[in-house]
Amino acid sequence: EPGDPFSIYYLGLAYLNKEDFERTIQVWRGYRNKTNPQVEEEIDRHLTLIQIAQSRKFAAKAIAEEKQVTTVKPDSNTVAVCYYQDLSPDKSLRAFQKGLAAMVISDLTKIKSIRVVERIRLQAVLEEMRLGQTGLVDSRSAPRLGRLLGAKNIVFGSLTLGSIKAVTALALSDKGAVMGSSSVSVDKEKFFELPMAIVRETANIMGVVLTDEEKKAIGVPHTKVYKALVYFGQALDALDSGKWKEANEFFSMAYKEDPGFALAKEGADTCPGIDYPSLNSLSNISGAKLSARVESSVSAAGGPKAVVTSLPDVLSGSGYIVPDTVGVDLGAIGSSGVNLEGMAPSGGTEEPVYEQTYTPPMGAGYPQVY
Repeated sequence: EPGDPFSIYYLGLAYLNKEDFERTIQVWRGYRNKTNPQVEEEIDRHLTLIQIAQSRKFAAKAIAEEKQVTTVKPDSNTVAVCYYQDLSPDKSLRAFQKGLAAMVISDLTKIKSIRVVERIRLQAVLEEMRLGQTGLVDSRSAPRLGRLLGAKNIVFGSLTLGSIKAVTALALSDKGAVMGSSSVSVDKEKFFELPMAIVRETANIMGVVLTDEEKKAIGVPHTKVYKALVYFGQALDALDSGKWKEANEFFSMAYKEDPGFALAKEGADTCPGIDYPSLNSLSNISGAKLSARVESSVSAAGGPKAVVTSLPDVLSGSGYIVPDTVGVDLGAIGSSGVNLEGMAPSGGTEEPVYEQTYTPPMGAGYPQVY
């Protein structure tokens, strides 16, 4: 049943065991569990690991197959937002580099006609390009980055002090040229106006006309507390370095500075714990290993241990036909949460059939990122 946390949980585990990270991410993004928020939190934290693992696999493949990738025409409305270069003498705007990019990405997802590359995927490709430490992209490297990401539009720029000045450029990956640029300056106390201005200018350069609803959504500041943004930027740096504990602390500090800072709260809620797999291990980690870890964490969080009357209801749409089972604690069935042995796919073959899958709703509340 679409929206049912029990069904979504096990369907995601089934995909994870099949090494289908993309579908696992798609399914678990729709997971909600009001009766047991601890379970939802564990799934969200592991979802971050899965996104990092998937992004690293994507990046490695893109680099390995770069010649083929560059022949594919990118989507004209896909945008990748790079980190802004800190040109201040004392490098005091370092936290702005990733923090500003994250806020711009978040705001761009509110424009329905634009698809946005996730920051985690951007980071993975930058690392494969040996730009992971600095994250700095210019007019020369932007086109290549865009082709590897499958994004036609690349937003990049620089930051300078005085009043905080953001110079933004939009490069086209298929033509290797800068399509347009803009410059916005604000007083330090008005730093929160930068993301809004950058998004409006980006849309304008792309020729995207914003609706009144989109203008209103973009006009809401993420945070007006400068210190909260600094902590948030430091959290992203720590997350990208695999320092889970440090990242969690910075996200929490940002949220403490501004309880209305939704991105900071999301970061704290989805950041992997200190006992989670290391960053380096995620490049080659198997779906089965991740699945076993998710199940162990979810079980420790108190679920799912509901007794159901029919396993087909749990796996509806996955292609499996199984006999009714009464009084079964699904939390204890198999290493993947579902015992796949002896279960015959509807097509009569031995391989699982995933013809009809649950697709979470898109639109408001579900960012258009990939």
